[in-house]
Amino acid sequence: MATVTRASRLFCAITFAVVMTPALAGLSSETPTYAWDGYLSDCQKFLQVVAEVQAGRQTPKEANPAIKMHLSTLEFHRYYLSPSSLGSPEYARCESGVPIAEEIAHKGEIELSKDVDEYLAQAQIKHQASPAYKRARSLGFIDVGEIGELDQHAEADGEENLKRLMIRVDSGCGEHFRAAKYVKPYVIYTVGPDDGTCAINRNVAVLGGKVAEWGEYIDEEAIFQYVGWKKLPGQDGFPVNIRVVKALK
Repeated sequence: MATVTRASRLFCAITFAVVMTPALAGLSSETPTYAWDGYLSDCQKFLQVVAEVQAGRQTPKEANPAIKMHLSTLEFHRYYLSPSSLGSPEYARCESGVPIAEEIAHKGEIELSKDVDEYLAQAQIKHQASPAYKRARSLGFIDVGEIGELDQHAEADGEENLKRLMIRVDSGCGEHFRAAKYVKPYVIYTVGPDDGTCAINRNVAVLGGKVAEWGEYIDEEAIFQYVGWKKLPGQDGFPVNIRVVKALK
């Protein structure tokens, strides 16, 4: 279903950003001295987290982001270490703690996965009890979609699946669409990245909707069915491919 898919994608994006950003931030060559200082710093920090878990003051789930972050940058620093550093007792001590940290991180991922599954299940139950979902089902659709997220729906669930969703005007990006051009029998609405949660400029052509004046916001109460792509004249006169939705009576 659409709601669970979006929540799952959001969770994955946040998790990836938390874990990977610190590691990617240092992608440049290091001197052996700088690398050794960084390596020892990360070693101390991830061993402190391991100690917190072993003492029962943190759960593996709570410790997972910090451990993953420090192990990631530790691996980067390791690449630039001198032979003398690689043969030192400090290096051996740090490396001996890596498997323990990795095991804790793995347990944390399992715990977090269970929490996410439970959250998504509860979100789906709540979604299926919503008036919008019940209306969609009564009209023969499998779920609800948002006019401001047509691209995301298509990317996650496939282009054809859009036709099986009841498309409504969402409060994030969708309600900011404004009438820009009339190409009989379509009203072309546009929205930009400065509007709501819209990340890029988007266009949508509405077929069979109410008459709209230039600059008028899209009808927030309207319900649509996705039709597909159509080549229509753009604002500069050149043809552009635009997603088309049909207003339901």
